[in-house]
Amino acid sequence: MSTTISQAESARIESAIQAAVSGSWEEFAKLTDEPFPNDASMKEQFEDSYPWLKQARGNWQMTSDIGVVPEDGTRVITVILKAPPTVDIVLTLHSTSDRDDSAISIWTFFQQLNWDD
Repeated sequence: MSTTISQAESARIESAIQAAVSGSWEEFAKLTDEPFPNDASMKEQFEDSYPWLKQARGNWQMTSDIGVVPEDGTRVITVILKAPPTVDIVLTLHSTSDRDDSAISIWTFFQQLNWDD
């Protein structure tokens, strides 16, 4: 199993970011293949985080990391959007595989304060 982001995963990440930049909860919510465990909590995360991305106007640095679960080969993808000066946005997804037909679910979308800045 690959430890690089697949095309399907990359497309989902980009779509999630674009939905956030546009402030569209409806579009963001459609991007998860499995229901959110708690819709209200995810909506709160979205509403707290998307204004920071809008304010950054694309001026962020994106990094990502993939963890592969040995038992089943599923993937946990963490994307960090460093949006100076005070907030990073963390997007976490779960992917069933690196194939194009993978089920990809959004797990978190929250702001992480940069205490070192």
